Amino acid sequence: MPAAKSIKRRVKPARAPHRLLQVMLAVGLVAAVFATLMVRLATMREGYRLSELRAQIADLKESNRTLRLKVAELTAHDRLRALAVKYRMTPPARGQVVVVP
Repeated sequence: MPAAKSIKRRVKPARAPHRLLQVMLAVGLVAAVFATLMVRLATMREGYRLSELRAQIADLKESNRTLRLKVAELTAHDRLRALAVKYRMTPPARGQVVVVP
């Protein structure tokens, strides 16, 4: 008998990942990147909107302060007394003022 030759088994090479799996992973990665960019864009947009609203609030506060000052000037007792004299207004006589409950 001839010397036994060792029989070598052929080892099948590892199969490359299926093409569909690679495509699905690529699509998933692109979708994740796109979603991240969209979230960042929305955040940036809201930041600009918030800045505009803060500026508008500051303008409205300044306008409110100016209007309150104007009201205070127009309703000042000294000014109203001077206007009453100018227009010959006198305090009401007894019985002219009627208080409605």
